[in-house]
Amino acid sequence: MNDMRKVCFISLLLSAVFFSVMLPGCATRHFGLRNMAAVSRYFDRDIPTVWEAVTQSVAGIPIETKDMEQGFLKTDWIKGWSATKSSGLLMEGAWQERYRLFIQVSGEKDKTYVSIQAQIQEKAPGGSRAYRWNRIASDGAIEQDFLKRIENILDVQ
Repeated sequence: MNDMRKVCFISLLLSAVFFSVMLPGCATRHFGLRNMAAVSRYFDRDIPTVWEAVTQSVAGIPIETKDMEQGFLKTDWIKGWSATKSSGLLMEGAWQERYRLFIQVSGEKDKTYVSIQAQIQEKAPGGSRAYRWNRIASDGAIEQDFLKRIENILDVQ
């Protein structure tokens, strides 16, 4: 019976070590993919004026969610081709890229706060990776472009 307790104890200890090492490693690895770069700014305008500028900045892009009361706008996926990745001259393949925007508008005292986040995904031109989209980290360029559009609409320097 004493040997049986030792075996159970060792099994339990090994299981605890396995889960304490493996699960945080998995969570950490995938957590990085969920991070989205956010670009934000305060405007000296009222919420309806800024909301209208946000709506104009995404004109022509399909909208998935638009809720002025909650101050939230989410675009549908905008598809294109990667400017940075290709399969080379011999393979003649272009990577696909797509992104969608999450824009939050909220008022604080006499200012309006706008936060823009882009979720970006890519898909390889061939092989098994050509059948699924993989999330990549944003460098903030898309977010800055849309923030600049809002600034131009509001004529902010």
